[in-house]
Amino acid sequence: MNKRLLLILGIGGYAFLLLITLLHHQPPLFDEPLFVRNLFLMEQEGLSSRFLLEMNDQAPGPLYQMIHYPLYFLTRWQMPGLRLVNMTLLAGITFMLIRIIVQHYKINARTAFLYALNIMAVPMIWQVSGMALTEIPPIFFSLLAIYWLLLGINPVQSVTKSILYSLLAGAAMGLAVLGRSPFIVMIPASGVLLLYHWRDSRRWMLVILFAVTALAICAPVIYIWKGLMPPKQALVAAGGFSLWHGILAFAYGAMMTIIIAPSWFIYNRRILLGLLVTYVVLAVLNIFVLHYSYAPLSEALEKVLPAALMRIYPFVISPVLATIALYYVASSLYQAWKRREEETYLFLLASCLLILATSCGVTHLFSSRYVAQAAGLAVLLLVPYDRISYWKLARFAVGMLIGLLSLETYFLFR
Repeated sequence: MNKRLLLILGIGGYAFLLLITLLHHQPPLFDEPLFVRNLFLMEQEGLSSRFLLEMNDQAPGPLYQMIHYPLYFLTRWQMPGLRLVNMTLLAGITFMLIRIIVQHYKINARTAFLYALNIMAVPMIWQVSGMALTEIPPIFFSLLAIYWLLLGINPVQSVTKSILYSLLAGAAMGLAVLGRSPFIVMIPASGVLLLYHWRDSRRWMLVILFAVTALAICAPVIYIWKGLMPPKQALVAAGGFSLWHGILAFAYGAMMTIIIAPSWFIYNRRILLGLLVTYVVLAVLNIFVLHYSYAPLSEALEKVLPAALMRIYPFVISPVLATIALYYVASSLYQAWKRREEETYLFLLASCLLILATSCGVTHLFSSRYVAQAAGLAVLLLVPYDRISYWKLARFAVGMLIGLLSLETYFLFR
């Protein structure tokens, strides 16, 4: 019964998101105008060095334009057509999650479908899928790369097929990097697949082939830019490093995990006490030394809380998020140790954590969209910890509701 309700909830969530995307005829908003403007630049310059150097107000690479340009005959580069491309790719992401779950966890497709639907419970996915933004295409290609790479290293494959799959995986990975540069961390993360195969020359060849192919796709663009983003968007990395943005990314990753599978976390009385002590220490440090501030829901809380309390609220909530982030990282390391003999799982986990960590390199702002980039990997990692129950249904519904409200904020209050 719970499985049937979860199936209805997940499919219904996708159908509802598709419906409201069809009904959103508003012209480009938020970051959408920036990406559409560069579509017209690509029409003028083609996929050339000049186009890559003149891309303006766009930190992600040219994958967005590479996908939308040939679809002009369908979308006319108008809304909602441009947004529906992401909705189509979201269906593709769900399909790829099913294939990888079946492949890795050896379960049937129907059960895998239930786990794959967890992507709809990730609040950030609603925003990046219901708008013509840049996160969904690289998520799709990164999952495609994982699927082909795991097929390639499967020892039952012939050498010829293994090489072909590794080449395809590398090409897909390179395209993912051209969509969002943080995905480049998955290339070195693939080295984890060699963990128990140091003397396996075939495994080495396939992983190296994957990495070289991926770099061959994205390196020319990086060379032209002299960095990981267009030169006209260099302000994204101005200042070099932001530990606080990394902490926020891991905190949001923890919240995503709580929605999908809270049993990922190990908790008992001793851990609870440790978390309370950690919070108190961080709170004191933050109020008197660090002065990190973050104030979610501040506008609503200002209406019900005293002004004096609201003045310290941003400094009190920040240690909460830092404590959650530390707890998430510690739990991840614990789960990595427990599954230390599963190199494929460790590869997925390393990729997920590294993508979250790349938020440290974005210094001008933090966005939950950065966390959305790790959503597909998180869904894959949490399969063994997912428990389908009424409590799971409630969390699933809350995740979708938060996602809906987040998305509609852009359309109703712009």
